[in-house]
Amino acid sequence: MIIRKAKIKDLREIDEVYKEGILDEEKNQFPKKNKKEILNDLNNSKKYRLKEFRKAISSSKEKILVCEDNKKIIGFGDAVLSNKKRGAEIALVYLRGEYRKKGLGSEIVKNLLKWLKHNKENKVGVTMDITNKASINLHKKFGFMETAIIMQKKLK
Repeated sequence: MIIRKAKIKDLREIDEVYKEGILDEEKNQFPKKNKKEILNDLNNSKKYRLKEFRKAISSSKEKILVCEDNKKIIGFGDAVLSNKKRGAEIALVYLRGEYRKKGLGSEIVKNLLKWLKHNKENKVGVTMDITNKASINLHKKFGFMETAIIMQKKLK
C-alpha cells in the first residue's frame, strides 16, 4: 500500500471510490431510499463532482491523497486549509468496502493531519453523519472531539 498525492489521471478511480462510499452512507442515512435512486442522484452530479475534484487536485489550498494497492486506487482523503470564511477541515475520507477496518483510513488521516500542520494550521474540523460510527471512531483515535450538533428537518 502506498499513499501519495492525487493526480488528474486519478479522477475516474477517485470518483468510483467516492460513489461506493456515498452509496453505503446513503443506505445508512436513508434506509427507504433505493439503490437506483441513489445512483441516479450520483450520476446527475458527476460532472460537477469531477470538476470539484479536479479543482482540489490542482489547488495549493487543498490536498487529496490516494491510497493505492497494486496500482489500483482503493481509498482517498481530502483536506482543506482554513480561509476567512471557515477553518481547516478534513473534508472526505473514503475506502473501498473490502479495504475498510485495516488501518488504511488511519494512515490517510495521519498524512492529511501532517500536511495541515506543515501548513501552519492549529485546529482542524471534520463533519460526518451521526450514524457513521466507523468514521466517528476513526477521528476520535486522533483526538477529535464532538463540539457541535447539527440538526436537520425535511421540508415538504
